[in-house]
Amino acid sequence: MRKFLLLLISICMLGFVLGCGNDTSKTTDSGKPTTSEKITVQAAASLKGALTELAEIYKKDHHLADDQIAINFAGSGTLRQQIEQGAPASLFISADEKNMNMLQDKDLVTDVKPLVTNELVLVVPKNAEKIELNQITSAKRIVLGNPETVPAGNYAKQVLIKSGVWDQVESNVVYAKDVKAVTASISQAAGDAGFIYKTDAIAAGDAVQIAAVTPADSHDPVIYPIGIIKKYDNALARDFYKFVMSPEGQNVLEKYGFSTAK
Repeated sequence: MRKFLLLLISICMLGFVLGCGNDTSKTTDSGKPTTSEKITVQAAASLKGALTELAEIYKKDHHLADDQIAINFAGSGTLRQQIEQGAPASLFISADEKNMNMLQDKDLVTDVKPLVTNELVLVVPKNAEKIELNQITSAKRIVLGNPETVPAGNYAKQVLIKSGVWDQVESNVVYAKDVKAVTASISQAAGDAGFIYKTDAIAAGDAVQIAAVTPADSHDPVIYPIGIIKKYDNALARDFYKFVMSPEGQNVLEKYGFSTAK
């Protein structure tokens, strides 16, 4: 009887050890995910191409269902407000440090790290004559992301203020909901000039022309931090976070024109 009990205990302990070894990032022999967890990622609109590809790679490699990783793209300020209001999201990638810092101040995020950097550029429609930054006052319609919710718009406003022309051009400024909307306006010639990220200009192909790259000292550094939202933290969120930060993830981001954060 004693031997039987010892054997039963050994089997239970073995099962416990094997159970503890399970990882949500791994798959079973049948190819099905070992977890049914789902996550939503709140991400800056300028990350749409790169992050969509990263999510597809991750889901394929880990045999996840399409709905296990959802991504909500918008202006970083809008996304931050949604998180503050309790939106069920597990990760946040902002196009600036300001919005992430605001969530940190409220103790809503953890594991915040710089992910990538970007550049702010001045673009014009594809068939339009290029203008330099010092010629921006000649543009009758300048398209910016709303500086209150769109980091690219805030960076652009900083450039115009530092250049000493904000008061002259403010009446000619038209605001858009995010950087993708700015790109669309310029590509459709609905504006004479606009400020977007280098990555968005690359993604637009020949639909827009880069007229100038804004000097690095004319605005705050364009740093994209990533953080885990505490309320909806889970194993899948942490593993996808690691994947995005990994060399493989960085290679995909660099393909879209982003630079690794130093």
